[in-house]
Amino acid sequence: MKINVSKKDVIYIDMDGVLVQSNETKEEWYQNRLIAGFFLKKIPQNLAVDSFKFLVSKCEVYILSTPVWNNPQCWIEKRLWVQKYLGETARKKLILTHNKSLNKGLVLIDDNLQHGAESFDGHLIHFGSKDYPSWKEVLDRLQFITP
Repeated sequence: MKINVSKKDVIYIDMDGVLVQSNETKEEWYQNRLIAGFFLKKIPQNLAVDSFKFLVSKCEVYILSTPVWNNPQCWIEKRLWVQKYLGETARKKLILTHNKSLNKGLVLIDDNLQHGAESFDGHLIHFGSKDYPSWKEVLDRLQFITP
């Protein structure tokens, strides 16, 4: 079933594992997440940059990410990553939180069902799942309505 999206609707997109490639195992991620520079070394997920820019042209889009609390540098690195790969289209669109359910919107695209994603009050698209293994399937789920 398609999700109808208008120009005024809000879509949130997670960073790690959705916009940003996450090739390491969970154990490797937990070991490396406290190392300075870890988040800046990441590259975009396949089709993520183009998909983000496309969505920005169709509705309100924000990046909703959970930073590593014990690595304050992570907060800065996520901001710099957004600037480097998404540029002006993402200016002032980054929200860092440990409880994603506090944000209100139509859709949350996330690979992780923790940090409030599981209780988000809208449509949750589980990126990387069987139904949404890539950005192609995510965009196929959305139906854009023009006023």
